Amino acid sequence: MQDIDLNEFSEHMNSESDRACAILGAALLDAKLEELFKRKLRRFQNDLLKSMCPLGTFSSRIRLARAIDWISEDVQCDLDTIRGIRNDFAHSFDYKLSFANQSIAARCKNLRTAQAFLDGLDIAAAKPNQNISVKVIQNVQATFDLARWRFQLVVDFVSQYLDDINGNLEQYSGPNLTEQVRDLSSNFRITISATAVVGHPPTSPEVEC
Repeated sequence: MQDIDLNEFSEHMNSESDRACAILGAALLDAKLEELFKRKLRRFQNDLLKSMCPLGTFSSRIRLARAIDWISEDVQCDLDTIRGIRNDFAHSFDYKLSFANQSIAARCKNLRTAQAFLDGLDIAAAKPNQNISVKVIQNVQATFDLARWRFQLVVDFVSQYLDDINGNLEQYSGPNLTEQVRDLSSNFRITISATAVVGHPPTSPEVEC
């Protein structure tokens, strides 16, 4: 993935249609997740990450990143929500589809990262501040409370969050299976036992079917 200036990307998203905004925003986060796996995985990157492979989809990357605790539950939920909104825009023939759509707006309302930003503005408005008036803060809050702005906030914040995840991994320190098997076989012992049978062998028992 080529280096992307997030500020420049966000500025261009502002001028795009709702459909393009949804698709581009999700594409950026998908690419950022792919980059995270490339930083973390030591081997088999192409075999796992390319299309039609186990980690070749946005959904599978989200699931595994959460399963192994690379990302938080809040980020996972926001990524899944953005993926769903992307799918709606990408697969709909409704040329009027927008962030004003009831279903899309409701899901944007549930974006956790965006809500955290808005909650922070509530806290800021409650504090004495000589530089910014409460009215200004409330106006900013009203703007970012719109569905599309909530979506774009999450794209910006989560993109940076994924970039900041450390890619360094410690060497594997678990059990060495080959050494354990070698130790097991090197201490292998054979016990031979013999049983003497006197007389005629017993008849086979009858089996009812």
